[in-house]
Amino acid sequence: MAFQVSPFSLGEFLKAKGLNDEIDSLLYGRKRILVSRYFEEYLRWGGFPEVVFVDPEIEKKRLLREYMNAMYFRDLVERFGIKNFALFDALWDMLFSSFSRKFSVNSFENSYRNQFPFSKDSLYAYYRYFIESRLVFEVRKYAESSYKRFRTPVKIYIVDNGLVKRVTSQDMGRLLENLVFAKLIRSGEEVYYFEGKRECDFCAVDENGLRSVLQVSYELNEENEKREIEGIVEACKRHGLRKGTILTADREDSLKYESIEIVIEPVWRWLLRETEV
Repeated sequence: MAFQVSPFSLGEFLKAKGLNDEIDSLLYGRKRILVSRYFEEYLRWGGFPEVVFVDPEIEKKRLLREYMNAMYFRDLVERFGIKNFALFDALWDMLFSSFSRKFSVNSFENSYRNQFPFSKDSLYAYYRYFIESRLVFEVRKYAESSYKRFRTPVKIYIVDNGLVKRVTSQDMGRLLENLVFAKLIRSGEEVYYFEGKRECDFCAVDENGLRSVLQVSYELNEENEKREIEGIVEACKRHGLRKGTILTADREDSLKYESIEIVIEPVWRWLLRETEV
């Protein structure tokens, strides 16, 4: 039997920090502010146990670099017998910096074909190795036919926020979205993204079809609120749903838009209230 061992969930992270209270107490009690503060740490640094238990940021960074080096050699280079390191390194860099974004192997090929020699077969093989390692995950567009699903770019997610490649101006919205994906995959959800005139980040699917939709936005403001709402409303209407959820850093609200009920809530509350698997 195969078992997947994942980094800490938010609930496990809080227990590691000494918060062993009942869930209702954490959601609504006096420790809610403390939970919110710990959540910011969890969002930035992820849930690898050893990283959770050290405090200085320099130590967290050191541990994560060691993890990345071990994964690079043990889980990929040695396991799959990597030979073309120029190709492998470029693909590694692209995938770990493309989290919560669309990615196309064909686009990668077009961008790098003149920089170093590689075959299309090697490129696709290396990409499959990343997916098989379960360090990198792909989410496909939701469509009724498998053909349409495989003809569109995938969205890339990383197993833990601590492993994402940092950029100069860190996009907290992308970290938040990656965190939500990690929770969905830990719970065994079959996950897709929706794309029509607008986009919706996650569609959870069971044997009867699409059953719920989630939109993730670090904050809702004048620039993005209409777009985020219209994306989730379009997904709901297209698939006969009456309700959708928008997950944010700290906003809590509910509204109706074109007959669709929309619940807006903080990600940390959603993570704690949902059954931890």
